[in-house]
Amino acid sequence: MSNENTVTAAPGGFENPAGAASSHPERTTARAVLETLRGYGIDTVFGIPGTHSLEFYRPLRELGIRPITTRHEQGASYGADGWSQVRGLPGVVITTSGPGLLNSLSGAATAYAESRPMILLSPGRPVGHDFRDIGSLHETKNPSAAVNAIVGVSRRVTSAAEAVTMIHDAMRDFAHSRPRPIHIEIPLDILEAPADVPESATAPRPLGEPAPAPEADVAAAVEALAASERPVILAGGGSLAAGEHLLELAELLEAPVITTTNGKGAIPEKHRLSLGADLRLSTAHEFLRSRDALLVIGSKVGEAELWGGDITPQGPVVRVDIMRDQMLCNLTPDVEVPGNSAAVVPQLLAGLRARADAGGPGHAAGSADVADSDAAGDVAPSARTAPDLREVFDAMDEEGRTWAPELAALNETIMDVVPDDTILAGDSSQVTYMGSTTFFRAPVPHSLLYMGTYATLGYGLPAAIGAKLAAPERPVVCLVGDGALMFSIQELMTAVELGLDLPVICVDNGGYGEIRQNMVDRSIQPLGVDLVQPDWVRLAEGFGATGLPATMDTLADTVRTALETKGTSLVHLKI
Repeated sequence: MSNENTVTAAPGGFENPAGAASSHPERTTARAVLETLRGYGIDTVFGIPGTHSLEFYRPLRELGIRPITTRHEQGASYGADGWSQVRGLPGVVITTSGPGLLNSLSGAATAYAESRPMILLSPGRPVGHDFRDIGSLHETKNPSAAVNAIVGVSRRVTSAAEAVTMIHDAMRDFAHSRPRPIHIEIPLDILEAPADVPESATAPRPLGEPAPAPEADVAAAVEALAASERPVILAGGGSLAAGEHLLELAELLEAPVITTTNGKGAIPEKHRLSLGADLRLSTAHEFLRSRDALLVIGSKVGEAELWGGDITPQGPVVRVDIMRDQMLCNLTPDVEVPGNSAAVVPQLLAGLRARADAGGPGHAAGSADVADSDAAGDVAPSARTAPDLREVFDAMDEEGRTWAPELAALNETIMDVVPDDTILAGDSSQVTYMGSTTFFRAPVPHSLLYMGTYATLGYGLPAAIGAKLAAPERPVVCLVGDGALMFSIQELMTAVELGLDLPVICVDNGGYGEIRQNMVDRSIQPLGVDLVQPDWVRLAEGFGATGLPATMDTLADTVRTALETKGTSLVHLKI
């Protein structure tokens, strides 16, 4: 037998070519990758250690990176997403090969659908051992190809230098393009080998300034907006980079702002110009159609947001987006303004102000929009001074209640109790998308952790854990249905282990309530939707959490108790 064909088994079942080094030098490829991430401010990673991922864990303590061990890799990727939204950095997931990586893909798919930054790191089979069907541990035909079908980019690298470059490129792309998750597969022999890059190569690189739009496009947008009398702004997740400039623009134009769920909180939702995140409502569709200009900022105007509605206004559609293909999606623009909203919104402000200073025709804030120009900006919706906005808000509010009156009532009860700076985590539970999206008034972006496009169950609890780790000083509450909570109930143990002050509110309708109703609506006898329930209070106590039963009559007091309870608590509300 020739020496070149001889292999020896490596720990964990991967084979290494005979004679390969088995020592673990201090500065491995794994360390170089983690040094690079740490340089960009990432101090938390999520995952579950595995046989093949051990070298990722070796340098964490020394680098000051905290590993969060969830009870399932799906929870790791959801937790990383929640952490990312609150912290403002990409979430990082470290998995072992094969099943660990594939278990994390629901979170990766969520990040892709919702345009959020995420980095997944996993070991791979050694160089030259791709596609070998020999029954090795965690053997997977082509993991990088599988992940590449889900994320923005998945690559099996061939060196530490390539892995480090991928991270630098990803950080730049996250800042200057539509954020999409990336996956880096590092062959095990490269992962554990000495890094072929100097320490200087892992230092963070300048990310550059946000890209402005071409002046001609800005001028065309300013012309369209200045000529309108009844403009409206639709703000998506891509608008959040504009920060307070978006509110300045809305006030300058006296334009109401309605957001997607990812844009929720783009302006404070108790502001007189906020119409909340209820793009799904027919009342909202009717209002948008009545306006004479629509400014869409950073949104694909997704079908999952519109619920089949038409929002084409009576005048021009102006679209601002960092990606041109998004500006052409679902709603044809009359004016395209390509660029980063962080730069473009200030450009629009400057253009409109210059036009006004020059004495040219500009937008007139007439009495149809604002009855009192000195009205306070941050007021409750019921105290709005603009009659037509108050009327449309009340109509939207009423329509929202008709969808699910009980869910509206319990959301309002909870929102009256939680502090104003609360982060609320939900998921594709009815209590979220028929309640919290409407009745939770977000003061700032990323106050509601949700995924309206991918619409997965099981997201809420691990996302809440990630959020609490990212912002321990803020109250974080998880509000989900019983069916959804069972998707990730094991992460209650993660929260308890971490000592997180985290109330979890479980709204129990006996199973998959919406699907049950869908079956009834189609004359299908309900099947597979009524679930046997555990004793939720005792279940929580078994995890080491505090279990609190509640009824609608006691809900407010019980939530107060949960907020005051040290550690993790579970409120069980049967409806």
